[in-house]
Amino acid sequence: MSASLDIPGGNYCGHSRQFVWNATPDPEISEVGPGTPCGEYLRRYWLPVAMTSEIGTLPYRLRVLGEDLVLFREKQGQLGLVHLHCCHRNMSLEFGIVEDGGIRCSYHGWKYGLDGTILDTPCEPPASQVRNRSRLGAYPVVEFKGLAFAYLGPSEFTPAFPMMDTFSDDNDELYPYLIKSPCNWLQVMENAWDPFHVVYLHTRAVRSQFIEAFAEMPKIEFYERQYGDFYTNTRRVGDIIWVRVHDLMLPSFTQNCGHFPVPDGSRYFGRCGLSRWITPIDDSNSMVVAWRHFREGDDPRGLTDRTRVGYGKTDFYGQSGDRDYETRQRDPGDYDAWVSQGPINVHSRENLAFTDRGVAKVRRKLRAAIRALKDGTNPVQPSDVYDPPIPTYGGDTMLRIPEQPERDDAAILKTTAKEVARIYQSADSLVGAERRELIVRLLKEFETSWES
Repeated sequence: MSASLDIPGGNYCGHSRQFVWNATPDPEISEVGPGTPCGEYLRRYWLPVAMTSEIGTLPYRLRVLGEDLVLFREKQGQLGLVHLHCCHRNMSLEFGIVEDGGIRCSYHGWKYGLDGTILDTPCEPPASQVRNRSRLGAYPVVEFKGLAFAYLGPSEFTPAFPMMDTFSDDNDELYPYLIKSPCNWLQVMENAWDPFHVVYLHTRAVRSQFIEAFAEMPKIEFYERQYGDFYTNTRRVGDIIWVRVHDLMLPSFTQNCGHFPVPDGSRYFGRCGLSRWITPIDDSNSMVVAWRHFREGDDPRGLTDRTRVGYGKTDFYGQSGDRDYETRQRDPGDYDAWVSQGPINVHSRENLAFTDRGVAKVRRKLRAAIRALKDGTNPVQPSDVYDPPIPTYGGDTMLRIPEQPERDDAAILKTTAKEVARIYQSADSLVGAERRELIVRLLKEFETSWES
């Protein structure tokens, strides 16, 4: 006769919580296909869709915002982006013939220009008018520094290309990369609005993936912009107050700080290590498309590696599923955090807390912009507010401000963060070296003011 087993005690609630797994995703901000509210909103922006190094002499099939498309480089070198299927008999143009000025279907020879105009119908009789009453869906493409950007919205609302100041800095090399994730775009995008995950996921959970100083809980302040936000992420490291500034622009553009900084001395208006977009492929797939920035002096420990940046890869930890499953379990990264939420995260299962205020904020902003578009108000573009180059703030400032006797250090950190943000914004009307010189001078003056 066997002894009975002890049943663990405790207030188990799995059965009573089963209902949460019947909840469904939030279509308003997750569905991206043609005609959906979020999809139509996203189509009002220029989005990167491919690395141009992947575009050879053959058509390149891709999927963006739930649409199947073909990207190609016509013989004179210009990029074209058209619907996948020939508008004659629906053969896929991934098997098309790239020619001067367009692409030709290999089924019956219909040729299309870059804007979808039918240029030739060789199997039709001379009197045929079909080319005058049909055309292929096509979208404009801008090629810039190794990336192809497309605008998939109504042509009458085509915005100016958002040329940020960090896209053409002196002494800065931009290396493009593209990594796909099998999950909804929001899960990837929201990660950038969540500065607190750096403390645990990247530092305390298993090991320091970047720098040990990230283990300290930072002071976060968000600042409104007409087309998004930026935030300051402030902490003390000895005598240094380190202010990391992140750009957050709707719908999915972000710029972070340096990846491998060393807070061992003053640094004024260091610039971003990453300019990144999240482009939805469809409702349950997305791609990170970005530039890594490489500047002299940004990597004092020699941890960056240009050779590891490209299609499906980048040179910092945990951004793709390229590691084996056990390694990912033992040392998870960003990719594991957003992909493991499921193909489309169900927000009603979450329990947002104080440290999720960035995530809650971006969801509110998206809903407001999506609903405004439905009511006829176009989203604000950065190019509506500034002439190019558009001023951005992403990067690191480190100021030597020791702790002050009999003064609350948390208040000093907050004051410093707000003053750094004010100084950055005060130079928005300037560009290039003139802007940088003003910001650096004002930061040095603020740092010096603490000596007395």
